[in-house]
Amino acid sequence: MAAQAIFFPDGRPHIVRLNEEVSAEVKVKKGIDTSSPNFWANIDEVEHVKLNEKEFLNCGHSTLILFKDGYQLSFDFQYNKQLSNEHLAVTEEFLKVSKYALEGNLVYAFLDNAFSTIELLAKTNLFLETNRSVLGTTNHNTIKSEFNKRFKNSQNDFEAERREAFNKLSNIRAKARYLEGQINIDKTDLASIFEIIDKMFLELSNRTKINL
Repeated sequence: MAAQAIFFPDGRPHIVRLNEEVSAEVKVKKGIDTSSPNFWANIDEVEHVKLNEKEFLNCGHSTLILFKDGYQLSFDFQYNKQLSNEHLAVTEEFLKVSKYALEGNLVYAFLDNAFSTIELLAKTNLFLETNRSVLGTTNHNTIKSEFNKRFKNSQNDFEAERREAFNKLSNIRAKARYLEGQINIDKTDLASIFEIIDKMFLELSNRTKINL
């Protein structure tokens, strides 16, 4: 009737389940009548199949279920989605404050909040690529080092831009927060930085929604 494999992001051996051992959330599409006591969906009535156990929400999975008219195989190999979404929820707050500061020409406040935003985004990016160095307690240097290593040789323009923006904010943030030296940056550069972190946020948010 059903089979499932659960894959861990930290390298632990995967779990294989059969029949009644399988646990998953099956969501049917809107408008489908589910009132029958013996309702069981057809394949084309299913919107998604995903993991539903709290301890496995950061895992990948492959789940096979026999619906009324045949088997459906669902899979999601995006690791650390729950952890990433938790970080993105906090990131969105810093992003909104960054936008407010930019529009109000509050340069120091913008730089501090923009750095917090891009650092959380960098960490989320590394989560989604199962970089184990950033799991658990991390510091600024670890995140910066791992993010730079990840995109050091990238030929993608946007990947190069966000690495450059991260390093620029990392280098200037202490001056803005602790008044350690002169800050020379024009509003065009600030607007460009905001555009990059906003685009990063949208891209990573879309990646955590992938479910097949």
